[in-house]
Amino acid sequence: MSDLKTAEQFYQASLENLNKAKELHEATDATSRKTVALFSCFIDETKSISGDVELAARSNLKEIQSRDVLAVINSIVAMTLDMPKPFLAHCCAGSAIKSFDIYVWNPNDKDSEDARLEGHLILDKPSVLEDALSLESQLAEFIIEVKDNAEVTA
Repeated sequence: MSDLKTAEQFYQASLENLNKAKELHEATDATSRKTVALFSCFIDETKSISGDVELAARSNLKEIQSRDVLAVINSIVAMTLDMPKPFLAHCCAGSAIKSFDIYVWNPNDKDSEDARLEGHLILDKPSVLEDALSLESQLAEFIIEVKDNAEVTA
């Protein structure tokens, strides 16, 4: 009977140690991800950090920037759903050339068939995040202006 108790105690101690090891591994993994993110913020093209860390940091930075750009594009598309009448917004994504385009026009305006707002983003361009933020700002200002004009005329 004492052998069984010893085995159970050993088993329980092993489970506790396994859980502690898992927690330590998760904490180490989280610290590693934070370190890579930190390095990616400070990488300069002219300075070299040791091999794998630099590659991981650059890759992480590109992923973060890509997510930021996609978040801004998502915001732009969401704003088009709030487009005041009678304006129409047309968003277009080009997978072959990695682009995003938006056109806003008034279909009731017979004098002008030109878009009132036009935006083009090339996703491979280094300045795509700044361009996307600028386009988002232009669209927000356009929507605010149109809504203000509608309130004034109403």
